[in-house]
Amino acid sequence: MKFALGALALLAASVALAAPGRRPPAPRPPAPAAQRVSVTPEGYFVRGNPAAKLRLIEYGSFTCPHCAAFAAESKAGLNALIVSGKLSLEYRPALRDQLDLAAAIVARCTGPARYFQATETIFAEQPRWFDKGAAFINAEGPKLTGPIGARLRKVADAAGLSAIGARYGVTPAKLAACFADARANQKLVANAEAAFKRINGTPTFFLGDEKLDAGDWARLEPLLTAKLKG
Repeated sequence: MKFALGALALLAASVALAAPGRRPPAPRPPAPAAQRVSVTPEGYFVRGNPAAKLRLIEYGSFTCPHCAAFAAESKAGLNALIVSGKLSLEYRPALRDQLDLAAAIVARCTGPARYFQATETIFAEQPRWFDKGAAFINAEGPKLTGPIGARLRKVADAAGLSAIGARYGVTPAKLAACFADARANQKLVANAEAAFKRINGTPTFFLGDEKLDAGDWARLEPLLTAKLKG
């Protein structure tokens, strides 16, 4: 039955395209390099040209003020490198606490096309939602009951993270599904545990297996420029 329905839908689409006066829609142009986002088998999001000369890996924490500062300072320069097609960015959340995890779930829930826009907003508004979220956890955390996903959803709501997700098309039903996805959320935690076997703090940057001696944009930019020239 499913096959029959699919065949009928395909037939209807073919008839519509063949009708007099109707032309098939023009193919969409490929997205610019900076807008291409893919997902690795481990669940990490990658922005930029898949064939870029350099693939920068950033380990970051959504509750880390140094990571928020890096996001602001690197925005223009890093975007220029990605747009050029010479560099791609793989973001790996190195989660430190439940508020961090709630932010990571909201960001992931926006989907690949909006993930990096959402993370940019989360970092830009970090002081506001972090203070609200921390206050809620301190006051209400011990009283929360139920599955961990449902508790984290309440944290996200109270902090204002859910509202950020809504700006990027995340409906309440979709958000509820993301927080209830135990397998995906456990993967976030497992990835974070693996990250801290490789790094000591955030942000930390790698090019392949090479750990870079840079924790901010002022030191990272010249290293990337030299690598691109080499």
